[in-house]
Amino acid sequence: MKSLARVGLRPSRDHKISFGVQLALVLLWLAYGTFLIMTEPGSSTNDRHFIHYIFLVLAFCYLLFILAQNTSLFGQQSYIEITPAYVVEKRGHFKSKVAIPLQDVTDISLNNTQARFAMRDGSRCHVNLKLVSTRKGQRVVREKLLVVAERHAIPVTDSSTARR
Repeated sequence: MKSLARVGLRPSRDHKISFGVQLALVLLWLAYGTFLIMTEPGSSTNDRHFIHYIFLVLAFCYLLFILAQNTSLFGQQSYIEITPAYVVEKRGHFKSKVAIPLQDVTDISLNNTQARFAMRDGSRCHVNLKLVSTRKGQRVVREKLLVVAERHAIPVTDSSTARR
């Protein structure tokens, strides 16, 4: 199915520690582990060297993890995609996609921070719009949601503040 819009998300916005702080910590860990290995006196068969190497490998794995989750270095892994039949939200490598079939939606409520979808079975789904990377992306998501809502004759309630 052809996508009407695919907009990248910033997954680091919903973490307790920001991406910049995580990156600084892991770089500090890598420097510290390297420093411990380089300055250890004695033979290279020392048991503590083994622990330092494990620490260094774990720090490198964590670096790959935060880069995969927060950058498009390994492809865009966090996005909102709007197609004629579905709204899909993917929040990173290790989280599953949330697909909202538009034929089951009875009402869409938009505000500045999220889009809420009322479903035929009485449940509610929501898409977090605060995670959209740019204002242009937020505008594109809002416009495409209005287009598909019009196409499926879904009533839309827009309670967002005036656009700048």
